[in-house]
Amino acid sequence: MSVTHASPIAQRLQALAQAADWDAILLYLQSLSNAQFRTASSLLGSSILPSLDEPQAWALALHLSSHHPRAFLVTMLKPLAQGVADRRLRLRSAGGRAFVAWASQGEEDRRKTLDHLLPVLPTPDDVLWLLRHLNVEDGLPRLAPLLRAATMPCAYVLVRALRYVEHDRPLLLRVARHLMQRGDSLGFNLASLLRAQHGLEQLRGTFSLHIEPYQLARLDSDYQAFCQAMRR
Repeated sequence: MSVTHASPIAQRLQALAQAADWDAILLYLQSLSNAQFRTASSLLGSSILPSLDEPQAWALALHLSSHHPRAFLVTMLKPLAQGVADRRLRLRSAGGRAFVAWASQGEEDRRKTLDHLLPVLPTPDDVLWLLRHLNVEDGLPRLAPLLRAATMPCAYVLVRALRYVEHDRPLLLRVARHLMQRGDSLGFNLASLLRAQHGLEQLRGTFSLHIEPYQLARLDSDYQAFCQAMRR
């Protein structure tokens, strides 16, 4: 799509977004050809949403995603995640809460929201907030999204979530081996921690992190101590 063709689309979308006329945006999108629709969708994610203030950004994302999740959810989640990472957008604002409440209603929408937002959250408390408000129960349901996110806050919440399945040694071994297969230092250190916590002697590997029994309780309850250990 040429710049001259895209420019009127951008201008129209920007005007409608600044007027917060979300229904008019949907009607305009319905009037476009397939090629124009792809251009408009790209513009909405790359420039229109990031140009809005916080309430409008969340409102636009919610309106488009709730009407056409397959077409727009990922397109909206990409700039939303960047805004959360940059601290321009707050998940716990009224708009953020409304978006998360909507995303919690469908399995696929929940998964996509987790995969985009979990990796940009700065603290375990933020991770727990999102999991709770997306209705992801503790224990087994939390393991897969936390493993995919692979950040320090998510790693800490993962270790705590594994308390709920500590009776399932085959599962613990699968999680530890998955962490090792990632090939990064955080994954290996986490696997070493799980080996020490749960007595997983079957877990074979060369671990640079060695944890004494007296350290385990602190690493499970003190996020700063956990971060220091995992960065060794």
